[in-house]
Amino acid sequence: MVPSLFGPLVFFLKGTVMETELLGIILGVVLPIYPMLFVIYQKIGRYDEIVEEFRKLRSEHESHKENWHGN
Repeated sequence: MVPSLFGPLVFFLKGTVMETELLGIILGVVLPIYPMLFVIYQKIGRYDEIVEEFRKLRSEHESHKENWHGN
């Protein structure tokens, strides 16, 4: 038997008539969430890149401002 995330649940329900139905319901609820989580993960990555670029531009601006004003 291949170990899985639902292994303990399937073992607990083994021998019952509702095993397949319950597993179908759980998978039907859980699986649609994964694409949304992947999209959120990608957006967070893009946000981090934008923030890093903003920090670089801000420090560059501060150094130019110091050179320009002589501070």
